[in-house]
Amino acid sequence: MFGLFFFSNQTTEAQNTDKKVRYNYLTFLPENYDSLKHELLPVIFYLHGRSVSGTDINRIKRYGLPYFLDKGKKLDFIVVAPQCPWGKNWASENWLDTIFSEINANYRIDQSRVYLTGMSLGGFGTWELANRYPHRFAAIAPLCGGAKDEWAENLTHLPIWVFHGAKDKLVSVTRSDQMVEALKAQEAPVVYSRLAGLGHDIHRVYDDDNLYEWFRNFSRRPVDEAEKNSLKPLPVIQVTEVLCPDTNSQHQLHIRNNHQPAVL
Repeated sequence: MFGLFFFSNQTTEAQNTDKKVRYNYLTFLPENYDSLKHELLPVIFYLHGRSVSGTDINRIKRYGLPYFLDKGKKLDFIVVAPQCPWGKNWASENWLDTIFSEINANYRIDQSRVYLTGMSLGGFGTWELANRYPHRFAAIAPLCGGAKDEWAENLTHLPIWVFHGAKDKLVSVTRSDQMVEALKAQEAPVVYSRLAGLGHDIHRVYDDDNLYEWFRNFSRRPVDEAEKNSLKPLPVIQVTEVLCPDTNSQHQLHIRNNHQPAVL
């Protein structure tokens, strides 16, 4: 379902200085958005996989978080789901600043509670955008992606929940294994759900409310230049392997609120 790809080798930087472009995107609002006129709401940016890239925006509802929202799932977040053009990946161009400015202008967003997640192509993009904008997001959750080990030093302050199927034949689980080890070496706040028995399609992670409850534990405070080099990492979260039964159309992941993943 989700194609393999290679990610950009652009130089790491705290802020993307490339020319800004605009990608199409879907926005999902909480059911009670209109009644919360004096409340700033958290935002989730969701990045899809390669198979739904292109120009038909409705394709991104085929799986992942937009799929479950389209089927009626309720979240107390504003969800922004952009579409990556064919022939590009999520780090090819500076689309994030453009969409972020539009969302900030059009909706009541809490800039201290902006979260990033994605799977496959979007999992790689989640890692790279977090590295490129290390103080934009309050927490990230990459699924079946991969990153460069040297980025770990830039992400030591950022809560990260990594998901990867141990039997993934499109993006090897060793990609996440290696990045998690690099983060642990930096004493970064990482939790790892290494899903034994599952392959590349782990999109049902997005149907589990505990992921969103985990996001809610974190907010980002403004960080100035002087503080960037003095941030202390949050306490380390135990890395565990999750044992999963054989997956089928009814399979769902259940995650305990104490940050320790489990399948019931």
